[in-house]
Amino acid sequence: MSALLFWIDGRLHRAPAGAVSLALQHHQLTRLLVHAMSLVEQNEEGAMELIRKASELVGNTEISESPSPSTRGGLAPWQVSRIKRHIEKELAGRINIDDLALITRLSTSYFSAAFRASFGTSPHDYICRRRIDHAKQLMLTTDTPLCEIALDCGLADQSHLCRVFRRITGQTPAAWRRAERVS
Repeated sequence: MSALLFWIDGRLHRAPAGAVSLALQHHQLTRLLVHAMSLVEQNEEGAMELIRKASELVGNTEISESPSPSTRGGLAPWQVSRIKRHIEKELAGRINIDDLALITRLSTSYFSAAFRASFGTSPHDYICRRRIDHAKQLMLTTDTPLCEIALDCGLADQSHLCRVFRRITGQTPAAWRRAERVS
């Protein structure tokens, strides 16, 4: 481990060995908080993710709404961000795990394990849930038929939408749509 050097009273000093990791943590924490403050107005979710990361550096792990990218063996924050953006952008199309691994610069098998450690679920399940969330949004905001919604969400057909939707929510898309429109 390299020594940490710093200036005091115009002279260069070497920090004790234990201070190196503490200073690095302090530097990382400061960078995360400054970046989070700049994101609050534009991207509240991104800011919360940075604050969670800073909280973990301090040792306070009480803040946890979304996956923790710093989980041991998990994806780095930049990888989580790129994966989320790619999935959202390609939600209506085909999303291949090999492409996701390529985006993160990891092998497919390591990517799968790291994804599970970061998100708490498999890439396939996460993508299915995002597609169903998108389908729910379309069902609430449009009168588009379910067969078109299925295609807009990257599912093969209405039957595929119904199977996945029922597995995730416990009810059919039509029943869910009726219940949500009534309430």
